[in-house]
Amino acid sequence: MGIMEAIKKGFGVAAKNMSLILVLFVFNLIWNLASIPLARQGAAAAGAAGAAPQLTAAAAILSVVFILASIFVQGGALACVRDYVKEGKAKLANFASNGLKYFVRLLGLGLLIILIIAIVGLIAALIIAATAGFNNTAVTIIATVVAIIIGVAGLYYIILLILSPYTMICEDIGVIEAMKRSVAIVKRTIGKVLLLLVLLVLISLGIGFLVGFLTGLLTMALPANVAQIVIGIINSAFNGYLGLVMMASFMVFYLGMAGQEKVSAQKVFKV
Repeated sequence: MGIMEAIKKGFGVAAKNMSLILVLFVFNLIWNLASIPLARQGAAAAGAAGAAPQLTAAAAILSVVFILASIFVQGGALACVRDYVKEGKAKLANFASNGLKYFVRLLGLGLLIILIIAIVGLIAALIIAATAGFNNTAVTIIATVVAIIIGVAGLYYIILLILSPYTMICEDIGVIEAMKRSVAIVKRTIGKVLLLLVLLVLISLGIGFLVGFLTGLLTMALPANVAQIVIGIINSAFNGYLGLVMMASFMVFYLGMAGQEKVSAQKVFKV
């Protein structure tokens, strides 16, 4: 599976699934509009001694709700993309049931990845902290190098897990098995995976810069309150569309790699 082919098909999937983009747009818009009052209150409280406890609690609750809702939406969207790529039909009617079906597994996957990041960060911090008392430049340099190596190793492992949501939903497997399968595939194709990720990020940044520039021109003459709403609408549309493109590109790439694996296995075990 070529990288440019995966990206091209990713844009194609997005272009033919406007209903799914609409779902993602509405979800993003709800979050953006809900966060506007908190942002205004936060700006008003910035000059005070500190943010009001009620404001902090509301922001924390809203963030947790958004994260949990995002996991539900991710499960439903990934399943729709999988169905479209494999069968030519997104099956949007199953969005909610798929979101619920994969919710616990995607949540578990996210928590495990956060745990890995936390452990790596803690180990690196402990190494630096443990050697700080020596007041020795050589020891400090060695400790810093070791901490950086640990950080790079942790980043490498996180990259190996990048296909875990796709393996989980395409193969309907558990968290640990999805992680193992992602590691096995990405290890063999890490150059392609990194190139795909970098190109998609660059495309998003390029389009995002253009959209942001045009949005800035559009909202210059608008009142601040109206401008915030307009920006929220445009950002929601941008994130919904590009989010689906990235999701579809990785889905196409994974299914292409999985298909090649299957063909190879059939050749090996053919009687």
